[in-house]
Amino acid sequence: MKILVSACACLLGWSGCLAAEVRLERVPEKGLQPQVARGPDGTVHLVCLTGNPSASEVLYRSRKVGGEWSSAVTVNHLPHTAVAMGTIRGSQIAVGPEGTVHVVWNGPGANGVPASLFYTRLSCGAVDGFEPQRDLRGNTRALDGGASVATDAAGGVFILWHGSLPESPPGEDQRRIFLARSVDQGRTFGAVEEVQAGVSGVCACCSLKAFVAPSGEWLALYRAARRVDQRDVTLLRSRDGGRTFESSTVGPWALGACPMSSMALAGSGAATRGVWEAEGLIATALFGSGTTPAPLTLGPGRHPALAVNRRGETLVSWSEGTGWQRGGQLRWRLLDASGRPGEVTGSAPGMPAWGSSAVFVEGDDFVVLY
Repeated sequence: MKILVSACACLLGWSGCLAAEVRLERVPEKGLQPQVARGPDGTVHLVCLTGNPSASEVLYRSRKVGGEWSSAVTVNHLPHTAVAMGTIRGSQIAVGPEGTVHVVWNGPGANGVPASLFYTRLSCGAVDGFEPQRDLRGNTRALDGGASVATDAAGGVFILWHGSLPESPPGEDQRRIFLARSVDQGRTFGAVEEVQAGVSGVCACCSLKAFVAPSGEWLALYRAARRVDQRDVTLLRSRDGGRTFESSTVGPWALGACPMSSMALAGSGAATRGVWEAEGLIATALFGSGTTPAPLTLGPGRHPALAVNRRGETLVSWSEGTGWQRGGQLRWRLLDASGRPGEVTGSAPGMPAWGSSAVFVEGDDFVVLY
């Protein structure tokens, strides 16, 4: 189902009127937690979850600009090995410069079997579908919040997740960020590496987000938990292809519980825009080469997504009113090219339980999937 929302807002300080078109679409076949990535030829690639929320399937579709979604392809060759419950363990997608589709997701784990970090890929031009899924977690354990995958211009793939070392005592303050990297488009991965060795403290039930900026810089957002009363969003940056990382706090939150949150990153010109939840509000900031500005807050909500068009405008979408086994509504707001929130905003009912949204660009218009 498609819903067209046309809006025209004359923004303070602008010489003209900003026309924006936001099209709302339901995820095909009532899929949950859509994630999108654009390929080098402009094709939009989509993954989502279906079936039992505690034992789901990962489905994949693609869509040419202005076209319709392709027929669904099942990503996981082992059935019922994805998790929709919690809205933070589902599939993540990236597309390499040669068109290979990379997908990661958390396996359920049960009866003493650790949760897996599943990865698979669909090579450009492949006729046999996705390769059999692989567990890349190595000797790490206690996976909870979801992983993320990103690709660079050379066809490299890097996957980030958080968990514990076998010898670590229990506790969120012992959790760490781990990295698996491939230099051959996902054919093989090197040994699991610890990001910022010795630095620990990650919020167990929150997912993280990885991204490679147009400059080649690696970035990631995750929620730290170095103390029981702290859940700050932390930005990781690497300017040397993941060999070293530096970190900074971008979203402070004095909270003594896990909010089960997710976050997103997208390129915005030479910089990268991030969105996350802090103190129950959706916050956003632009990460460039200089000092990161103070985050803007867009309203109460959870599980944000974003996309940036060719004019530098950003649409941020999120869920409002959702909770454990409870649906809510979709919200969105447009930021102008300078990053200021404009008057183009809206909402729609019917966000399903365990649902979230995704945003992509067609021309200079925005499409929101939920």
